[in-house]
Amino acid sequence: MKGKFKNIWIKAILQVLIVIFLHFITIYFLKMKTGNWDEEIVKQMFIMYLAPIILMYMSCMMALKTEKLRYNIAWLVISILPSMRILFYLKEELKGREPEGSGFIEFSDVASEQLVLNFLFPVSYLGIQLILIFIMLIMILSKEKPVAD
Repeated sequence: MKGKFKNIWIKAILQVLIVIFLHFITIYFLKMKTGNWDEEIVKQMFIMYLAPIILMYMSCMMALKTEKLRYNIAWLVISILPSMRILFYLKEELKGREPEGSGFIEFSDVASEQLVLNFLFPVSYLGIQLILIFIMLIMILSKEKPVAD
């Protein structure tokens, strides 16, 4: 049992690191400027990204503990696709072009890219992970069979 938990723990960390790496690659290819990386900015980014990463790890552990591939695939898809769409949308807003859908935020200055990466993206990703955890709980609890007395 202990070895099984350690195996799930390692898998969860690796999957979370893969998702984080994919986000970094996307930010790099979109050429989103992060501004100067002074000590205060790094502290802010650490604080803002800590909660979404912890929630992402928790939801991954939930998916892996079920030992069903569909839960793990659902976790992976929901952890990657909506956030990638948000990054592409925010990049389009920052370019000044009209996005495909109606926008909810208007960006006007160059410093707003730092605002996007330091505040808007982590907050939106936090919401995605909270919804994912809620959905995973519903899926897991609805599949549990009651114990007969």
